Amino acid sequence: MRKFFRVSALAALALGATALTAQAQGAKQFGILAGVGFANMSGDDFDGLDLSTRTGFVGGFYFALPVAARMAIEPEVLYSMKGTQVNDFDISLDNDYIEIPVLFKYNFNDAGGPYLLAGPAVAFSISCNESAGDAEISCEDDGLSTTTTFGGVLGLGFQKNRFGLEGRYDFDFGDAFDEIAAKNNQWAILARIMIK
Repeated sequence: MRKFFRVSALAALALGATALTAQAQGAKQFGILAGVGFANMSGDDFDGLDLSTRTGFVGGFYFALPVAARMAIEPEVLYSMKGTQVNDFDISLDNDYIEIPVLFKYNFNDAGGPYLLAGPAVAFSISCNESAGDAEISCEDDGLSTTTTFGGVLGLGFQKNRFGLEGRYDFDFGDAFDEIAAKNNQWAILARIMIK
């Protein structure tokens, strides 16, 4: 697990360095994203269970690389708190990720305003815990092995000058664990601050 974490961290750093290099060569925007996510899980092993969302922080950096008028490719590096509450057994499953979406961004207006986001994402689990009452154990100690997840992101936002607000839906294509059929899904509301 430690080796996997190291490889995941290096992959995230490499993507960040690549995006910074591209930004230095003429990208128009670099900024911060921060907000709240409402995460849950779905899948065959959770069918019929009473689940509640996990509310948590989502935030990080984005790099907007223009490719045409009103269009950009936007790599991001985000910290995202996901998981669920299984009310039937009073168990919380908290799975935190470093997530790297690479999104296509389309601005509906040259001078700012509404925009659309869509694209794939890869997420590396950096922390996974189960808790019941005051007891908490790691997923690994309970026999659950997290996997690198691949998914998609769809979003809609509004930006004026340096500030924006967006809503997005983030979902997994495959299971988040080797042992159980469970996919992450998350609604998020994010503030966007352009630094450059």
